[in-house]
Amino acid sequence: MNRHRRAQSLVELALALPVVLLLGLGVADIGRGYFYREAVNNAARQALRIAVLQPQQATGDTACHGGGHTGVLTTTLPPASGNPLQKIGNEVSMESTYNGAPTGTAIAGATLTVTWHCNANIALSQATATATDPSDVNSDAIDVQVSYSMSLITPFLGNFVGNPVVISTEVQGRMEY
Repeated sequence: MNRHRRAQSLVELALALPVVLLLGLGVADIGRGYFYREAVNNAARQALRIAVLQPQQATGDTACHGGGHTGVLTTTLPPASGNPLQKIGNEVSMESTYNGAPTGTAIAGATLTVTWHCNANIALSQATATATDPSDVNSDAIDVQVSYSMSLITPFLGNFVGNPVVISTEVQGRMEY
């Protein structure tokens, strides 16, 4: 009789363990998703805070150098040395670092894109803009987008939501000068 109970327990464990593991890993993926969503949101806000400041006018001018109504610069985080977005990217990377340096960012490999509105190969500022609506290309608006691809650890969950899950946010602001 005791032998049958042990066999019954093993069968119950074999049936229940995969379900419990999938639930546990699913909860872990959801928690990681919230963590990375907050890290991406914080990174985008920090990038905008830095990009709208007057010292970044030269970076905006670099982006606008090719002509057109918008100038776009893109980099991965943390940015490489000599990248025009190095100052902004390093500040963004510091938002979620585990070691106090940009190289320790939790969102390493994320993509940072900053878009300036341009006129005559220079980034528009409050002094040179002819519009205040951020959606107007003649305004002094700056758009910042940060995207991060999070790989799931739960098997089969990727079949329902895709793997990797792309977490992205976009913020917009106006020059402060």
